Amino acid sequence: MQHITKHILFILDYYLPHKGWSETVFEAIISRLLAKWYTITVITSHHDPKLPTYENKGSFHVYRIGKSRVSFMFWAFWKGIKIIKKHDHQQGEAKISLIHTSTYGGAIPASLLGKLFRKRVVLTVHEIFGKLRMAYKWRRKGRLYKLFEKAIFCFPYDVYHCVSYYTMNSLRMVYRIPDKKIKMIHNGVDTHFRNPEEVSSFDIKTWKNNYGRNNKFVITYYGHAGKSKWLDYLVRALPELVTVDPQLLFVFNLIDSKRTAYIKQKIQKYHFWSSVQLFDGFEKNDLRTLVASSDMIVAPSLSEGFGSVHTESVAVEALLYLPVQ
Repeated sequence: MQHITKHILFILDYYLPHKGWSETVFEAIISRLLAKWYTITVITSHHDPKLPTYENKGSFHVYRIGKSRVSFMFWAFWKGIKIIKKHDHQQGEAKISLIHTSTYGGAIPASLLGKLFRKRVVLTVHEIFGKLRMAYKWRRKGRLYKLFEKAIFCFPYDVYHCVSYYTMNSLRMVYRIPDKKIKMIHNGVDTHFRNPEEVSSFDIKTWKNNYGRNNKFVITYYGHAGKSKWLDYLVRALPELVTVDPQLLFVFNLIDSKRTAYIKQKIQKYHFWSSVQLFDGFEKNDLRTLVASSDMIVAPSLSEGFGSVHTESVAVEALLYLPVQ
């Protein structure tokens, strides 16, 4: 007789191979659950048409729907209905025991599904922006995003998983969520992988030789180019910074997003190529070497729910600098 395990449904607007830190967080959560013989189903957006709409890896299933985060919200609800009905009524299948989602795109469909099928729903809250939306969006667009965030927290969830005390306190103050429903669990950092001893001095020397960084003081920004990261502030400061010392080298390793091309254009217009290097999202191993071979990591964020760049940089023993506006 087949052993029926617990089955968890994840509704995430983005998941691997899409690059981002929330994707990495959920990869770690799902990997641990699979190791405990859980059945896992993920509903995520079909952000890349080259990816299959469905993947089956034994007890791990991935469904990709919707071409954008907006269409994903609509189709995730209907796909969720079909998946829950299938597993709850088919003999020999593990029933969906829990729905796990996160801010922002998957939250509302997950809450509706939880109410419809009487399933417990866990919402991972990465960060709360509230009025901060107005600081880095156009006023009209900022109001729209603020309204959407408010709408998310009008829907009920059984557990609000906050990734830091900052996020937890923001959730308390802005949306008045009761403490009994809040759980604070920090995002984990793979300190074994981020161990500086895992990157040899030979690797660092080779890296510097290959990219012309010998005798340079390397300042690195890595991550996505969204406005909340306040990268515009750093880019505007570049013309003044590069004149401070000819040995300064600014390295930008940008995850592809809607604003990446815009940021690149802003950097390229200054024409100081000897002081700036641009890269598109190194893979995990190369990114570790990049961080370890840098003299300084700069993180000019407007707001950070957890601060993955910060914790990873500290783990690799890179010097972290947080500029103040």
